[in-house]
Amino acid sequence: MSADRPLLGLSFMLAASASFVLMNAMTAALGRAGVPWELASFARASVGFAFALGFARMRGVSLTISNHRVMWTRSLAGSTSMLLTFFSLTHMPLADATALLNTTPLWIAILAWAMVGERPGRSVAAAISVAIVGVWFVQQPAFERGQWVGLVALAAGATSALSMVSLRRLGNETPEAVVVHFSAVASGFTLLAVVTRAVREGGLRAPHGWAAWLMIIGVGVSATMGQLAMTRAYSLDRAARVGAAGWAQVILALLLDGLVRARWPERSATVGIALLLAAGALLIVGARREQQQLSAAAGRA
Repeated sequence: MSADRPLLGLSFMLAASASFVLMNAMTAALGRAGVPWELASFARASVGFAFALGFARMRGVSLTISNHRVMWTRSLAGSTSMLLTFFSLTHMPLADATALLNTTPLWIAILAWAMVGERPGRSVAAAISVAIVGVWFVQQPAFERGQWVGLVALAAGATSALSMVSLRRLGNETPEAVVVHFSAVASGFTLLAVVTRAVREGGLRAPHGWAAWLMIIGVGVSATMGQLAMTRAYSLDRAARVGAAGWAQVILALLLDGLVRARWPERSATVGIALLLAAGALLIVGARREQQQLSAAAGRA
């Protein structure tokens, strides 16, 4: 496991968050265009696999796996989360789905403590607490309308947490090896979902028009870039803090909804955004403090 480098870890997680929000937005657009969510998820996995494999070969990076058990845990949990995520994104507004999907840090803080012995520090615990309240303010209108699909998004967040904690235990693997393995397993999972729907409905509607195909490719590319950045982030810092930085996706999704679809948040959501920004500030302050302590300790050694 590599030494903790909090600020660099947060930087990679913010880059991953931007990539995932772009993927989520294109996935939601495909759903509005009538593209089945199973087909969109298969495209994400298969295009991601081809892109990640090509990227690894181009850089000459090793794809050797040393910890097979943890790698399979990461890939199976991630594949399950992917299916639940794509269902949520095509059945809920982008901002609402993103908010619920990003309950992952709550689960991560619990699992990281139980699985890898990483007790969340005070700044991380405070950030998660503030962020949870923020997400409640963002999501409250949907709960009031009784949207049961939100439970699927919450389940996606929980299975994603198991996947993320496993990443922390794969610090000796290359990011490319992790992403290639995950994308290969996810391709099999999502292909099974596509075949199941095709058999059930006697066929499957293919994407229509070049714009839909470009978005499908974009989903795979942006997701893969996000996976690479996220894998690197979890190798650099504690799982709970890196996962909590993923709350940035909620803010980015709300901004994207407003700028692209002119759907600005309600008053309660505005309060939630402010709380999420405060949670992010707590993370950065905690990361800077710990980085200074690590640097001071290294100087005394």
